[in-house]
Amino acid sequence: MWTDAGADPARCPGSGEPGTPAALLADGFPAGRALCRRCLRFVRVTEDGRLVDHDTTDEDETDAEARHRQEWLNTYGW
Repeated sequence: MWTDAGADPARCPGSGEPGTPAALLADGFPAGRALCRRCLRFVRVTEDGRLVDHDTTDEDETDAEARHRQEWLNTYGW
């Protein structure tokens, strides 16, 4: 049986890695955020060019955000 004690931490191991803002779609998505190569989410970049601490999933992610991410990955790949 799966328990929280045996689960991986929610914090993405890509937190703190170098990152640069991703190319933009025509509507401006992802608005200056970088693609995390570990969890494939778009996250903010710190002033010193590192990905902010983030979790591997976002429970509050909207359907629109998910569609934008799919469109971006289909356009630019990973």
